[in-house]
Amino acid sequence: MVKGLMFFWLGACWMSCCEAQQSSFQPDKKAYRPTLLSINGHKTPEWFEDAKFGMFIDYGLYSVAGYAPPAAAAMYPDWYLFNMYHDSLTKAYHQKTWGKDFRRDDFIPLFTAENFDPAGLARLASLAGMKYVIPFCKHHDGFCLWPSSYTRRNALSMGPKKDLIRPMAEACKKEGLKFGFYFSVEEWEYPLLVNGVKMIRRWGIPDRPMHDTIPFVEKEMAGMITGKIPVRDFVGDYLVPQAREFMDRYDPDLLWFDGEWGTDLDTLRTAEMVSYFYNKAEGRKEVAVNDRLGAAMRGNGGDFYTREYGVGAHGDDHSKMAHKWEENRGISQSFGFNWQDSDKNIITTAQFIDMFVRIVSENGNLLLIVNLDGKGRMPDYIRTRLEDIGRWLGVNGEAIYGSRPWVLASQGEHLRFTQSKDHKFLYAIHTGWPSRELSIDELCLDKSARIQMLGSSQELTWRNDKQSGQDYGRVVIDIPESLKGQIKGEYAYTLKIQIAE
Repeated sequence: MVKGLMFFWLGACWMSCCEAQQSSFQPDKKAYRPTLLSINGHKTPEWFEDAKFGMFIDYGLYSVAGYAPPAAAAMYPDWYLFNMYHDSLTKAYHQKTWGKDFRRDDFIPLFTAENFDPAGLARLASLAGMKYVIPFCKHHDGFCLWPSSYTRRNALSMGPKKDLIRPMAEACKKEGLKFGFYFSVEEWEYPLLVNGVKMIRRWGIPDRPMHDTIPFVEKEMAGMITGKIPVRDFVGDYLVPQAREFMDRYDPDLLWFDGEWGTDLDTLRTAEMVSYFYNKAEGRKEVAVNDRLGAAMRGNGGDFYTREYGVGAHGDDHSKMAHKWEENRGISQSFGFNWQDSDKNIITTAQFIDMFVRIVSENGNLLLIVNLDGKGRMPDYIRTRLEDIGRWLGVNGEAIYGSRPWVLASQGEHLRFTQSKDHKFLYAIHTGWPSRELSIDELCLDKSARIQMLGSSQELTWRNDKQSGQDYGRVVIDIPESLKGQIKGEYAYTLKIQIAE
């Protein structure tokens, strides 16, 4: 019906366990082999294409401190446990607030999770219109929120003294949400056994190689790596079997790797982890993996590419937007709880919805960072924004869920486009109430086409307006002011335009 354009990722005591798990994995009998070529043949699941909106729960030991130095760009309170030793501003803050003798692991007994409410978080995610939930299960300090058998540095053995991930996975299932697993493939320090001598593998130290191995000095490591079990091979004896363990235990729908940027894929053996994940799901359910598989892999692998606050996989490279991607950010600039955040420095609901619509129109999903404090409580300003967007999606969700990019992502400053999967409907989403006439360029409709505004059953009058000398004209739609009172949504309004029978 459109006549214009319509185109478009252990110690020796554990070795027998590791070997047993490895021997049970037989890639030659599975659909996916542990190679980049093989895993790149995996298709992005349709549910992820359709979902558009997820909750990223940034929660860990660092949430107790809840601080990062103010910055013009994104702030990373979830790096506090590293920066308290290596960043001058954070170090000064830490000594003033907590004392110079307060070590990283002194936060563990303060990490109580007494207000951590998996069922409430899943209900809120559902209310907000989110379709998947990904908690930070292990950040770069190595503290696991599940009872990993490969480390005593976990939430059952220390801190909360309970598994925080099992109830989260079960709550997601109850709410019909997909469940993802955030897993850092690097840790700032890890104890190794090198020829029987205890050493420390370090990662990410400023002005040093990305990785180095130094002698273990008890005084220096005191209060930094509590519960970590020395291994001969960080990846083979610890990382890979730990990943298989949580896949077997929690059966996630999505793997979200992080910490990969300085280590190549072959060293990390992420292709092996991914093939194991894909093979477990094969013929049973559709699963997804992000692009953070190793150095230089962002934007070059995985079922979807990732960005943080607009920085990452493709920037403004529209050729890469053809591949499914995901924006990771919060309503503030903080990754992790930041006590400095408040209603005064977060984006408004209108800005939130405008950002979300822009991401979806450009073939992206929004994985919204939700920051909890050390006890597991969500700040009220986050809850309010989630309730707001849930109401908006209640009216306009048809233009979001299951949609696909149109030939154009936008027209002007206020108009964004999506289309239905069957290509029968074009959705024109206008930020703010449109004027009395709304024009869509390079579009010509069949005279039988129908146009409505989501939230109202009233059919709108329209006309093709082809101007001389142009290959394509435009469609001009009349917007009666009386319609505004019928629509329950606000901030942005959606025209549903029939473009095919």
